[in-house]
Amino acid sequence: MDYDRVDITNLQRQILHRTADVGRSKVESATEKLTALYPGIEIIPYNYKLTPENAPSILRAYDFVIECCDNYDAKFLINDCCVQQGIPFSHGAVLSMQGEITTYTPGHACYRCIFGQAPPAGSMPTSAEAGILGSVAGIAGSIQATEAIKYITGAGTLLTNQLLIFDARTMQFTRLAVSRNGTCSCG
Repeated sequence: MDYDRVDITNLQRQILHRTADVGRSKVESATEKLTALYPGIEIIPYNYKLTPENAPSILRAYDFVIECCDNYDAKFLINDCCVQQGIPFSHGAVLSMQGEITTYTPGHACYRCIFGQAPPAGSMPTSAEAGILGSVAGIAGSIQATEAIKYITGAGTLLTNQLLIFDARTMQFTRLAVSRNGTCSCG
């Protein structure tokens, strides 16, 4: 799901797009590339914004959601909708040379337990201001894909009740234990 168009600045980290795709719809470009790679897959492109009105019906169709949005409103909307419907999801975020990942499953801490609410507008740098190293987005995305595979197959231990933070400058990975907030809607 993405309602944006491919921009030249996307190309170093959004590897499905090419220079020739600049200006195209991101979902059309991604659908074309993925279908060429894997002709047997079913892709349902959503070329519009996720809203409180459409989120419940869209998200309930999935067994696991991978959230890698670039804005807090969408992150909290996905969290709240998934928590309300009992849908597991992986949260991922990157900025500059840092990333974070956590996984929510019912009965565990959610994104809102960890972060409460969105920071005040203008208090955090945007990706346009701070930049994103493409390989950092790749690391976060690979971890999130692994979380989805582990959830679906039942293999391994998920990043529930943990926030994995990594800093590519030092290649240090830190796991923070987190717990459910008793006043949060997930608890």
